[in-house]
Amino acid sequence: MIRLISLLMALLLVLPVSAFAAETLTIDESVTHQTIDSFGTSGAWWSQYVGLWDDKYQNTQVTNRSRIATLLYHPTYGIGLTNYRYNLGAGSADSGLGNYWDPNRRAQSFETAPGVYDFSKDEGAQWFLQEVTRLGCEEVVLFFNSPLERLTISGTAQVTPGAKKNIEPENYAEWAKYACDVTEYFLSQGVPVKFISPINEPQWDWTDGQEGCHYEPRQIAGVYLAFLEEMEKRPALAHVELSGPESGEWGGQTPEYVSALLSEKKLRDHFTAVDCHSYWSNTQSKVSFKNFMDVLYPEKKIRMSEWCEMVNGTDLTMDSAIHLAQCVQEDLTVLDAVSWCTWVGVSPGGYRDGLIHATENGTGEKSIVPLKRLWAYGNYTRYIRPGFVRVDANGAKSLDPVAFKGERDGKQQLVIVLINEAYATQKVNLAGDFSAYATMQVHETSTNRDLARTYNGAVKTEVSLPMQSVITIVLSE
Repeated sequence: MIRLISLLMALLLVLPVSAFAAETLTIDESVTHQTIDSFGTSGAWWSQYVGLWDDKYQNTQVTNRSRIATLLYHPTYGIGLTNYRYNLGAGSADSGLGNYWDPNRRAQSFETAPGVYDFSKDEGAQWFLQEVTRLGCEEVVLFFNSPLERLTISGTAQVTPGAKKNIEPENYAEWAKYACDVTEYFLSQGVPVKFISPINEPQWDWTDGQEGCHYEPRQIAGVYLAFLEEMEKRPALAHVELSGPESGEWGGQTPEYVSALLSEKKLRDHFTAVDCHSYWSNTQSKVSFKNFMDVLYPEKKIRMSEWCEMVNGTDLTMDSAIHLAQCVQEDLTVLDAVSWCTWVGVSPGGYRDGLIHATENGTGEKSIVPLKRLWAYGNYTRYIRPGFVRVDANGAKSLDPVAFKGERDGKQQLVIVLINEAYATQKVNLAGDFSAYATMQVHETSTNRDLARTYNGAVKTEVSLPMQSVITIVLSE
């Protein structure tokens, strides 16, 4: 069997272009689905040090930290993200308590005493927050992994092994006050905070490794009610929403967590969407969750707020990029997700998570490597903008199609993204009414190209997808 698989793989590598018949993709703009709010990433565990990298990038006039921010958030020279998730720490970096195998997974809080704040703390992460705001980020989420250490049962930002909670209900209000004080500060600094997220992946135990807190489904409504009651006291937070329950997967206990949240009328009236993560989730679990929401909470949107591939090893190739693109496409088409975020924007390597590798050697020299994951994500994020509406894209299932329409720079656009996972060129024939469009551009991420424009001209109906590539087709008036 192994020998047969090897022979098949070798055959795929040498198959001519004509080995696969062209597939037909039919676009029907009259059938519409969800409207996109945002694409984004998280600044956890890297922005606190990358935000301090103010030395020059490769002897240019640009700093290393600015180069990274540009790659992630600039709409022309980067991938144009519009959502940023800022980690509000529980204070483990201040106390040194708990079991952490990587010191960068610790996080500061702004407290110096209850109700007393030092907003010069977390300097690097705050620099990055301000820079992405300047570059056009429209939607900032302030998220906790754990309550403040001083409010926890264990006295740390980690759960005691065997315990099923780490904060008592009488401390919810104090925690909410801290979160709202910090939110008001960031709003005063011009940061577009749109969401506060108190809870992260409540089903896991969180006994070591990072800040975290376990909650049973019955416990979470009390947390969110305390936060909502504090937010309602503050006119400055009138347009800030809660995000949750931030469950780690679409299957498992997630329907229980969502029901626990939305069964409370006050919370149900507040929440416009539910946020969860796509870890450990197959297509069927997503279909089941979407059916659950359609039956019980059809008016609530779905946001996918965290995902990475959860695979060890550094990958600079298209392999992990294609896996990322496939997850984006599936969540957009199966869940009707209105927002989608990767787990981290930057990582040091050794895992398939970051969009950029950023490292520093013993002499202080910085290395910044934009990954294929960055550019493949950009095939969606640079062109499918907030306010774009998904339309029907039927056929060419092997190419994982998704299509959106919207207005950009005063012109109506149709954006189609396709994935060719095969080790051979594939062709697609576009079908539909494209008479409203005068021009077409094709943008390619592949082994040899990083979101490069490969076609700019009149609208055509046949497009080639090189082997192992993600392609964006933009039709414009």
